[in-house]
Amino acid sequence: MKYIYLILFLICAGISSNALAQNVRTFAEMDSTVIYIGGQVGLDVVATFPKDADIHFLPLEGDSLSREVEIIERFKPDSVFEAEMMTIHQRYIVQSFDSGLHYIAPKPLLKLADNSTVDVEIPALNVLNPFNIEIDEQTQVAKITDIRDAMDAPWTIGELGEYLAWIIGGIVVIALIILAYMYYKRRAVGGTGEVIKPKKVEPCHVTALDNLNELKTKELWQHGHVKEYYSELTVILRVYIGARYDLNAMESTTDEIMSDLRSIPNIDMSDTTRMQNILEMADFAKFAKMEPLPDENDGAMRQAIEFVNNTAETSAIVSQ
Repeated sequence: MKYIYLILFLICAGISSNALAQNVRTFAEMDSTVIYIGGQVGLDVVATFPKDADIHFLPLEGDSLSREVEIIERFKPDSVFEAEMMTIHQRYIVQSFDSGLHYIAPKPLLKLADNSTVDVEIPALNVLNPFNIEIDEQTQVAKITDIRDAMDAPWTIGELGEYLAWIIGGIVVIALIILAYMYYKRRAVGGTGEVIKPKKVEPCHVTALDNLNELKTKELWQHGHVKEYYSELTVILRVYIGARYDLNAMESTTDEIMSDLRSIPNIDMSDTTRMQNILEMADFAKFAKMEPLPDENDGAMRQAIEFVNNTAETSAIVSQ
């Protein structure tokens, strides 16, 4: 009987392990898989798994991905929670000084409860040599020549003297054209008694709402372009937040933006929650490569419009 219990236990453990493995996903993506020697490129590594599971994220170890590809900078991991899942994203900057197509072995990214690991597949990196290589016919030795042609020597003052009359004449003609244009504008506008009205600049919330409505009419996520939809949505909101609260939102992470918004006293907590939902959903769609539900896509737009309306500055038009 104890053998029967042991067999049943092993079967249940195997089923549980398989179910967990199906919910664990890893992937890596480079900004570009082609660079020149000495060039740098960003590498994004993402892992998604149940947040209640006994799983640990393993940052890439060492100072290199392979013998040819080095890690020169690593950023702090960024976590996003959605329903029962956790997504961890970490960015690296890599560099290579060896030309050729460099394949990178899979790297362990997650450690499971049984001490086994889940690897991530990293794309190969193609490093190009920006020089032309020729062979000397006599010595049979490789000659390295720069791609660019030889640059001409700069002109001397004596050489410019030959064209001095043309240069002065050109300057005089340009000055006369500018003066004639200014005289025409003054007579055409000022001479008739018309008052030049200052241009009116739309408030940042009006611009943001116009851009949101334009994005809505594109129907990007309805046609399968979910990543592009969230990229444009977050850019509109980041530009609005930067203009409305004088923040560097375009260069900030999700956590930094939320920290700045929470420190502003006149923003309601419900509005900061809306913005956090939008940014986390956008990170989830862009980095986890898992499409949100249609209701979530539509809800992100509604929350964006509500955020802008609720935080809009009522002093509408500023003249310049």
